[in-house]
Amino acid sequence: MPGHNIIISTQNYPPAAGGIQNYMHELAVALHLLGNSVQVICDAPTVDGQDAFDNSLPFPVARLSGPKILRRYRKANKVLSLLKKADRAILICDSWKSLELLKTDKTNLASCICIAHGMEFPAQLQAKKHQRIANTLSRADLILANSEFTAQRVTPYAPDISRLRILHPGVNPPTHATEAEQAKANAWLGEHSPILITVGRMEARKGQDKIIEIMPKLVAEHPKALYLIAGSGPLQDSLVARVKELGLVASVKFCGRVSDGERSALLQKADIFVMPCRAVGDSVEGFGIVYIEAAMLGLPSLAGRAGGAGDAVIDGHTGLLCDGDSADDIYLNVKKMLSDKQALNTIGHNAQQRAQTELQWPQIAQKLLDYVAEQPKTN
Repeated sequence: MPGHNIIISTQNYPPAAGGIQNYMHELAVALHLLGNSVQVICDAPTVDGQDAFDNSLPFPVARLSGPKILRRYRKANKVLSLLKKADRAILICDSWKSLELLKTDKTNLASCICIAHGMEFPAQLQAKKHQRIANTLSRADLILANSEFTAQRVTPYAPDISRLRILHPGVNPPTHATEAEQAKANAWLGEHSPILITVGRMEARKGQDKIIEIMPKLVAEHPKALYLIAGSGPLQDSLVARVKELGLVASVKFCGRVSDGERSALLQKADIFVMPCRAVGDSVEGFGIVYIEAAMLGLPSLAGRAGGAGDAVIDGHTGLLCDGDSADDIYLNVKKMLSDKQALNTIGHNAQQRAQTELQWPQIAQKLLDYVAEQPKTN
């Protein structure tokens, strides 16, 4: 059976770093590997390594430069030009912003898809912008939200829920650590046990500060306990200062940004992945792919109930959910997880099985195509 013509319109794309960039790239690769013809159009400015990256891909990437508003119009014109030449193409937009300027002719479209990530749909918004988003989404045949939480955020802008589906982000198999990366991880780990770890940007919604606050209690019960924080971000200086203030320098280590291999080595040795996310204004986790990356290595997670983390971590099955605003609740859940090693191993195994069987990128790409196939046929 011949594949589909797929055009992906995205604001940014690797080698620029970011969650949406990675999402759109991995989706493009997975769709290509399923036998589809893929083209990517993006309005990202030039970044180092861009040409080499593009040349390594098995499908074309067109990048539009210039001032932001000009890039958006040029990208829209490029996409429309490709659609006119395509035969029943599937158009996938990374957000409503990439769809807004596309006055698409549905005759050449098998499906117009808009991805929804979460934070681009504020709970409170001026009426004019609310209408802009609603008008744009009305042209999408499918709106694919990354979690139930994000779907709820989208609904006020797209009340026709028959077009709304859940499509979780996918993960790739973990990168194996080199000997050098394993040695570096071992140096951080030392003889500590148990080990908690967070991998992610240091910002308020991730909750690293709350884990630091519970560490004095945890160290009192487990003198060799260690909390590893991998990543960087705006809260780094204040977190480092708080660790010193609490006398936790030996029990909390800052790893900085780690390589994929170093991350794998650390996750393999940790006991719990902790990211008790919470809402900070409109800043909230739409899903939390890092929980699934940890799960791929058999690591159970403690997540906050805010946002879409409840889709990434199934409470009582692949981890536990807590009140990310409450240090007491976080501590009680960490204590519960550490108190029963056998139950913790079972939860870690469940998490790994789910990640390996439901959340690999080829499975996610096929689910997207299945959603397209389920749409009512139009002439």
